Amino acid sequence: MITLEKMRDITSRQKDHSCIVDKGVHYTWQQILTQTESRIVFLKSMYNKDQLRSACYLSKNNADVICWLAAFTTLGIPVNGLDYSLPVDTLTSLIKKINPDILLVSYSLYSPDELNQLNTTGSTILAIDSLTDPIIKSIGEHHALKIDMLLEGHISPPFRAVSLTSGTSSLPKIALRYQSFDARRFAWFSERYDFGNDGGFLLILPLYHAAGNGWARMFMGLGSPIYIVDQDDDDNIISTLSQNNVTASVMTPNLVNKLAQLADNGGYQFYLRWVLVGGSYFSVKNKHAAMNLFGPVFYEYYGCTESGVNVLSEPEDMALYPKSVGRAFDGNEIIVLDKNLHPVKEGVNGRVAVASYMLMDEYSDGTRPFHIIDGIRYFLMTDHGYLDKQGRLFLLNRNGDTDTFSPLYSIEDNIRALPCVSDVAVISVIENGEANIKCIFSTKQGDQSEIGNLTNKIIQKFESSNVINIKAKKVEAIPYSPSGKVRFNEVVRILSAA
Repeated sequence: MITLEKMRDITSRQKDHSCIVDKGVHYTWQQILTQTESRIVFLKSMYNKDQLRSACYLSKNNADVICWLAAFTTLGIPVNGLDYSLPVDTLTSLIKKINPDILLVSYSLYSPDELNQLNTTGSTILAIDSLTDPIIKSIGEHHALKIDMLLEGHISPPFRAVSLTSGTSSLPKIALRYQSFDARRFAWFSERYDFGNDGGFLLILPLYHAAGNGWARMFMGLGSPIYIVDQDDDDNIISTLSQNNVTASVMTPNLVNKLAQLADNGGYQFYLRWVLVGGSYFSVKNKHAAMNLFGPVFYEYYGCTESGVNVLSEPEDMALYPKSVGRAFDGNEIIVLDKNLHPVKEGVNGRVAVASYMLMDEYSDGTRPFHIIDGIRYFLMTDHGYLDKQGRLFLLNRNGDTDTFSPLYSIEDNIRALPCVSDVAVISVIENGEANIKCIFSTKQGDQSEIGNLTNKIIQKFESSNVINIKAKKVEAIPYSPSGKVRFNEVVRILSAA
């Protein structure tokens, strides 16, 4: 998040302007500055430097979290959010592995037994949005005049950014970076798309995810108001977008699909002009539906936690080449490798690899899974695809670890085109030494299709592309995480129980 110094600079110009709009409640820049100062004073007054080496948080997005993040950033304390929707057993294991000094927790998300379990991790737990807030505010206000004195001589530790992978297929991995890439990436996007403070940013992705946090940080640093909405609050999503000058957002494909369905039912006017979409497969059908409703405002990206944002498809390219995720932009290079990790020519399928100034340095266990070609570090993605002569990347699937070269995305599109199917997810897993395809799908509300016949039709879509070992099942809804990822383990569990 932005620092107190940056916040003060913006507040000097936009003191009474909206800084954060949290579910309809407006907070001015001065109010957010004051709350951030209170948290800085609280931390500096209550804890010594050995108790402030790192922090984690478990919370949905809200103004309180942003103030805490700004306080930690100001003090140079590495902080990262965790997927609050994961099982508490998983979270407890992860927290013990990270070993943060401070753990911020939204108590409303957990039962008393679950909170007791989180309390065994050894971290100091502070509640978010709780009855302790007035105490923190009181301490902060009492020492407000001393804040500069408290910060005087403060030396932040060397830069160390901690990012967690999604954890949808395994326990999240911890990616470490020892140098910030924000300035270069933010400058490129701001200049290319003329970003400023004349519009608002819709924060709908969780702050614990790199995409939610990173882009909120960029727009807040530009002085743009941040509009926080809950993904599950349809009314607030529509009212926020239709009643405010919200011009930009970052979404996952399932959120774009949700927004398109909401907008198609109401005839609302929106002001969006730049929506970055990524994190999972953005189907051609859903691209066309979104572009038809909102116009040429969508920009698809490709990348991952370890590599950053590396490939971009702008509206013109997306309209002409909807099956592509775009081309590498400034500071990024994409190559495709064969099974022996040798580069292949354009048009040849292989495993995607990324070189970028945004690459992580290592995982927390010290491993550095890079492949060096001509002295350049490449990170191997879990994707197969190919490049065309213009450098556009076309993906086959996101199951690189199983060495599946089948066009699972195209098959997914064919399934999604069936008139009764509302959503579908396809994954590939290794079972008994060979790749097995797992497919779950949901049907449109009120659809009376005979599920057995529909399941057979879906399996035939795979078999016509010479894909075998398929298991398919209807579900009420695809299990997405708040960051828009299909929960890999949940898909396996559903089909194992079938």
